[in-house]
Amino acid sequence: MPRAPGIPDFTAKLALVLDRLCWSRGQLAQKAGVDKSVALRWAAGHVTPGEASLVSLTAAIRAELPGFARADWQLPTAQFGERLIAAAQPPGGPVLAQAARTLYPRAMAAGGGAPVELASRYTGCWLLLQAGGTADRPEVTGSLARIAPRDGMLWMETESGPGGTWRAAGPVFPQHRLLQTTLEEENGALAFGLLWGAAEGRAMVLDGLAAATASALRGPAVAARLIALRLEEAETALPAATARLDRLNATGLLHSLPPVLASRFRQPEASRPAPMALSLPAADSLACDEAELTAGLLPESAAALQAARSLLGLRVAA
Repeated sequence: MPRAPGIPDFTAKLALVLDRLCWSRGQLAQKAGVDKSVALRWAAGHVTPGEASLVSLTAAIRAELPGFARADWQLPTAQFGERLIAAAQPPGGPVLAQAARTLYPRAMAAGGGAPVELASRYTGCWLLLQAGGTADRPEVTGSLARIAPRDGMLWMETESGPGGTWRAAGPVFPQHRLLQTTLEEENGALAFGLLWGAAEGRAMVLDGLAAATASALRGPAVAARLIALRLEEAETALPAATARLDRLNATGLLHSLPPVLASRFRQPEASRPAPMALSLPAADSLACDEAELTAGLLPESAAALQAARSLLGLRVAA
């Protein structure tokens, strides 16, 4: 079994986890899905977990501390301990969650479908590509996001940067063919998304606009193209994809995007006078569901999905 790559001071960090969560060695074994003797050897420092076991352990910690991420293991030990405390109050905190619980039943009722059926269209892991920069120097930033049920709602968590330096989380509101998102960043800034999704069946590509402040809480309001592409990989394949995406972001992701995706982020020349509203008609969108891809109805969307997977070094379907 492959070993978890270079986690410094793992034994001390595991001790902090056990203390923070009040887990016994037996509970550690049960939650990580390993034999108790293995958990005892981890705690004693005799052996470190393999990659698959580390993924399971990270998922178990995240179930208790929703802001915890795989990349946190690479933090210095003191900073790791602080991260365990901060992870208990991740972005998308109690105020946003309470507001979402109030709005969610109305939004789902307006969505035109059963809540479970609507939510199942979008659960899973996604690559998010968002436009930025200026007309002279366009940029694209990538991040990985997970959409999953939480407290009777659909919830998105996303992060990017080395060690997950940028994080955001919040509720997702599916409404017929549209998907609305409200994400809270760790600094309290809010970002909103409105995307074309799937009219029926499992969504594979989402396409729309994201609106937020340009920098922290003081920047001007901006709206930009946002494309989300579904990733089918198991949890064990995602750390390497995340690291690769961080490198691409650092060197300029737009220059690495294949033409089928890069063309969607070209900044059009500003019209005179400027338009009063931004729009993305459904006919110009890459959004599609699984049935449309299987039927070969949207070849450009299929090519974009394959290109995104290849960009991250993931298996490309035949």
